[in-house]
Amino acid sequence: MLPADDGGSGDRSTTLRRYGPLALIVVLLLAVGAVVGIGGGGDDGEDGDAAEAASPDDLEWGDNDVDVEPGAPDPVGRMPITYAEAEEAGEVDDHTWPDSCDPETGRLKMPSHLALPCVPEFEGDNGGATYQGVTEDSIKIVFYAPEQSADLAALLGTMGANDTAEQRTETVEDYMELYTSLSEMYGRELELVRFAASGAANDPVASVSDAQDILAMEPFIVIGGPALDRGAFAQELANAGVICYGCTGSAVPDSMALEMAPYVWNPLPSPNQILDLLDAWVEALGADTETVAELAGGDLQGRARKIGVIHFEQDPPVFEETSRERADMADVAIRESYILDIANLPTKAAELIAQYKAEGITTIVFLGDPIMPIYLTRAATEADYFPEWIFTGTVLTDTNMFGRQYDQEQMVRAFGISQLAAPVDQDLQEYIRLYRWYFGEDTMPPAANQYGVLAPPAVWVAAGLHMAGPDLTPETFARGLFRIPPLGGGATTPQVSFGNWGFFPAYDYQAIDDASEIWWDPDVEAEDERGVMGKGVWRRSNNGARFTADEVPETRLFEEEDTVTVVDELDPADLPPDYPPPEGSPAAGG
Repeated sequence: MLPADDGGSGDRSTTLRRYGPLALIVVLLLAVGAVVGIGGGGDDGEDGDAAEAASPDDLEWGDNDVDVEPGAPDPVGRMPITYAEAEEAGEVDDHTWPDSCDPETGRLKMPSHLALPCVPEFEGDNGGATYQGVTEDSIKIVFYAPEQSADLAALLGTMGANDTAEQRTETVEDYMELYTSLSEMYGRELELVRFAASGAANDPVASVSDAQDILAMEPFIVIGGPALDRGAFAQELANAGVICYGCTGSAVPDSMALEMAPYVWNPLPSPNQILDLLDAWVEALGADTETVAELAGGDLQGRARKIGVIHFEQDPPVFEETSRERADMADVAIRESYILDIANLPTKAAELIAQYKAEGITTIVFLGDPIMPIYLTRAATEADYFPEWIFTGTVLTDTNMFGRQYDQEQMVRAFGISQLAAPVDQDLQEYIRLYRWYFGEDTMPPAANQYGVLAPPAVWVAAGLHMAGPDLTPETFARGLFRIPPLGGGATTPQVSFGNWGFFPAYDYQAIDDASEIWWDPDVEAEDERGVMGKGVWRRSNNGARFTADEVPETRLFEEEDTVTVVDELDPADLPPDYPPPEGSPAAGG
């Protein structure tokens, strides 16, 4: 893995330029993931004893009280066996494998870290209408794609992120075509229908009304949804037995998401999963109250660490249960929350900083949106208060664009973890490489700024359908996703898994499993996620290596050697196998 030339500059004509979809920032601003605690330890009961282990075959949707045996549940009914499973059982020759299968890897011939396991060719009766939205010939998918308000459209336009709802829909269609071109759909085609929302992302009443309108369309699965409605949209769908992917972000507590299992799936880590990663990293770092605040400034330097947490909350609160669940997991002196009310953030920030300074807090852990730190760090400098800042990777606080907006006198003491992949030149990005592999060398997705948040649902919806088998239901879809071993895991490709593979307790309905260690370097000059040249970047320790909660490498904060800033050349180990585009694809002349 090679870091980019820190002094280089780009020469692209587009606003986006090098590092991918800026609109990811705006989209995720509407899906603020909130987490409300910090500390070490596990999720065992009060006596610390693990519950009796359960087999992965004993699936109890939403049960998070058992310590599930890691691994893939066996297929049931007509669910397919994978090539790797057949090979292990000595049964490869008992099945007919499609030409799209690479027997060397046991995965489909797609040049991607997310290439799916091979399954046998399907022949025979697919069962017809196995569930709502499923017929012999089709699977109905509704894409929640609201029109942007005039104010939001103007804001996005100034940031170069002005993709229309039609362009976003076309992009989802394109990626679904790409992923299903090799995967097994059991004789069915995908029917994608766009739905335009009627209300704001934080309006539960409008969300429920929209969900009811979507249910009247009788889909099998819904992609997207309002992000700040406290789970009302997702709950309405789940009550009706309809799957949704990415309809809540991570902006509902884990307990609520588990109650809606197996219907609600998300591309972001849940609150408790972020905390599991943070806990493990903090333990490896030794940043607890038994150590001194070496990185703090002024009269805080050298004091015993006194930790304070600042976290986002919704109105009315929905994360209190998560806070209670984890309140005993750290010696935290203060926990304070704030509401994402842009007009009042400066005043709230000044109040919090005055309180934390008066309490002698040496180390502030921030878990919230990327706007609040602008005001917090500014207020801290104005108050002559220089604590350590631990950023947790929530909602793009770990992007270079936002890091540069924070007061740089404070940022020299900023470090933490990031769930994002290391920034990479756009031409090397997984979803751009794949798009051009299938659609042609000089092509770009219609939503040229938001493809990074639109492609993942296409990946995992296709994956669930591919692994479910012909008898498609929400249960076989879920069990199918649970059976896919972890994929990805390189510096530029976060690890993704569902179910239980030993990374989190019980069943996991969230995508990303891992993180990397980061620290702020105010002196590096490079382009940010918009392609804007400036000073200040997040460095990733250990060449950007990622870690899971059960295996954290040695922390190497503020050591420049073997760090990654922006990747402009992929290490050979990060490159998947190369294959020709499939027959019938635009790139193959189809």
